[in-house]
Amino acid sequence: MALTFDDGPQSVYTPQILDILKRYNIKATFFLIGKNVEAFPELVKRIKDEGHSIGNHTYDHPDIRFQNHKQIRQQIEKTEKAIIDATGVKPYLFRPPYGFDSNLLLKEAENLGYAIILWSVSGLNGRQDAPSAKIVHRVVDNVQNGSIILLHDGNRLSSKTDRSQIVKALPVIIEALQKRGYQFVTIDELLFEKGE
Repeated sequence: MALTFDDGPQSVYTPQILDILKRYNIKATFFLIGKNVEAFPELVKRIKDEGHSIGNHTYDHPDIRFQNHKQIRQQIEKTEKAIIDATGVKPYLFRPPYGFDSNLLLKEAENLGYAIILWSVSGLNGRQDAPSAKIVHRVVDNVQNGSIILLHDGNRLSSKTDRSQIVKALPVIIEALQKRGYQFVTIDELLFEKGE
């Protein structure tokens, strides 16, 4: 199964999440917002240097359903440039904001060399007020082999969003799932295992 984090990086919570992942020797996939990449390039470099995968999550998290092909392309390309500037590596994974996709988005992402990645289990933590216990139960009760778990380390609107509930929930989720025999991999590894 794959742990994924959306909307970062964020200066307070992304480092704490990285520390937790390091402590458990787990690699994850981070879907980054371009404007946050530009604000915190050192965190993006750390994500890469610690062996995690990086995906594109648009520049400022618009509702893709209301974007034309040129706007979609600009959102993807601007974020791609920011990630390359921070890491030297071009991402090939793309997660559309809110999980919305369309034929237009699929075509633009494919033309730019991206694989679209959604999720199968959400920790409900897009809501800032979701308590950590609820996040833990939502994830632990709904996973199965091959699950892609959606959590958030940042926020599309504010770098001041409180993600402490994720920091609190993450070790509990990891330990509960490891106890059940699950192994965590990056999206890259998950796709490779499935032969995609």
